[in-house]
Amino acid sequence: MNKVLMGLVLSSLFAASSLLAAEKTVIDPKEKVHRTMLMKDMRSMLDAMEEIQKGGLYSSTEDMKSGVKKLQGTLKVLESNEIKFILPKDQVYAYKFAQKTASMLRLYSDDMIASIEAGRMDDALEDYTQLLKQCTSCHIRIRNW
Repeated sequence: MNKVLMGLVLSSLFAASSLLAAEKTVIDPKEKVHRTMLMKDMRSMLDAMEEIQKGGLYSSTEDMKSGVKKLQGTLKVLESNEIKFILPKDQVYAYKFAQKTASMLRLYSDDMIASIEAGRMDDALEDYTQLLKQCTSCHIRIRNW
């Protein structure tokens, strides 16, 4: 009976220590907040890209401009040091790549606004294509798709 009781106690202690160890390996709460914020911003970026595309397909320059403003509003996260909290730690280049991508997104989106205002819709839609390529490039390299 004592052996059975001792076995139960030891297995309970082992299980409890395993649970505590597992809790420590869970994402740091600060990192979890950053991930949540980034996911929200990524959804906003997707919404912005959809709005730009819809505006282009329906010849609505106002929708395109609105989408660009939404997109540019989310770039501050990619341009900041906050992005380091959610990037893969094993990819040394990830931070610089995210910064470069944000820079290119800003460049193409600024050019898109200028093209729209000048009435050059072909150029504006080419800028949209370049924006989409930047998004895809970042997701392929950093998210390992």
